[in-house]
Amino acid sequence: MNLIPHPGIVPGPPVTTILCTACGQSLRVGDDATHDCALSKPPAPRRNQPFSPGSVIAERYRMVARLGAGGMGEVYRADDLKLDQAVALKFLPESLQNDVLALARIRHEVRLSRQVTHPNVCRVFDLGETGGQVFISMEYVSGDDIASLLRRIGRLPVDKALEVAKQICAGLGAAHAAGVLHRDLKPANVMLDASGQVRITDFGLSTLTGEGSDFQAGTPAYMAPEQLAGSSASASSDLYALGLILYEIFSGRQVRDQRSVPKSGWLSKSATVTPPSHYLRGLDPRIERVILRCLAANPDQRPASALAIAAALPSVHELPVTVCATPGESSPAQVRSIQGAWLALAAAMVCLGIVLLFTPHNAGAGFAFHGSSSLSARDAWLRTFELTVFVALISLAYLVRRATPR
Repeated sequence: MNLIPHPGIVPGPPVTTILCTACGQSLRVGDDATHDCALSKPPAPRRNQPFSPGSVIAERYRMVARLGAGGMGEVYRADDLKLDQAVALKFLPESLQNDVLALARIRHEVRLSRQVTHPNVCRVFDLGETGGQVFISMEYVSGDDIASLLRRIGRLPVDKALEVAKQICAGLGAAHAAGVLHRDLKPANVMLDASGQVRITDFGLSTLTGEGSDFQAGTPAYMAPEQLAGSSASASSDLYALGLILYEIFSGRQVRDQRSVPKSGWLSKSATVTPPSHYLRGLDPRIERVILRCLAANPDQRPASALAIAAALPSVHELPVTVCATPGESSPAQVRSIQGAWLALAAAMVCLGIVLLFTPHNAGAGFAFHGSSSLSARDAWLRTFELTVFVALISLAYLVRRATPR
């Protein structure tokens, strides 16, 4: 373990405080002999197989199931045998396992994130290590993430979207108040738990507000323009990502597709954002103004804070009844299905009208009056009646189609 003088100590008096170069912990002289720094030890051989259910790691966590994997590593559900509660364990990717500086930075960020306690934030507990693999233990949230939900239903009903938006603002505001940035805020990192409450996850990528970092992390499709240009993350860039999430939950559309954002960045300052009301007719103008302000290319033109965004959004009882829709109305697949059904019905009616108009009515026909001496006149009357019914059905279909939510 290499130790360096604390930067706060000036030359002259005897050095009494030192820093561990591996984990960054401040130590008194003499304590370094007993300081057990896991990050300064040579890593053990890395496991090649996933953890099996029932196995116990770090003498504390009993593995339950693998929840998934992503750019920031694998995630497992486990039981904390000491606290007797379910937790989520996020194992850092192999690229970070041997990076002492990156691990020291993550350790520092985990310590900071532990200070954020809010009902809308998934709590971070600790940093651990087993078999050469470093993991972050955090609160286990049973529910679904917003990204998966939007893929299924298209967009949230406006009243539910408002509720979700204000809870995201509350959680993000609490993190910013504690000096923590998220740096990778996106729908996949916002969950709805079993009770429908919002929980923001993945604060493992956060960093101290006001401190620059060359650790460029995040998802390009949800980065602010200044981040894509190479600037450090800030509270304002988190608010930009929040605006992108709000745009999606209200409109069901993405401002940028992941595939349309190259590594060089989505840098056009003049890039215009299609107003969300283009996709959702009748969207409250106050909601649209808030979203577009969050998406301002200039950070200085964005709202001052997440709490300011929540305050600018209208409450649910202020909304017109027509925009408080049902969850299924906005699914693109459902809309296409409804449109196809009405087109099929209209086509069937056209065919029926053609058959009725060109089918001759004889004396023995069901609609003709037997024994009548004025058959042609009554036949003409029947044709007129049939045409009137046909036009009425087409008009009814058109009116119902116009009333179908899009």
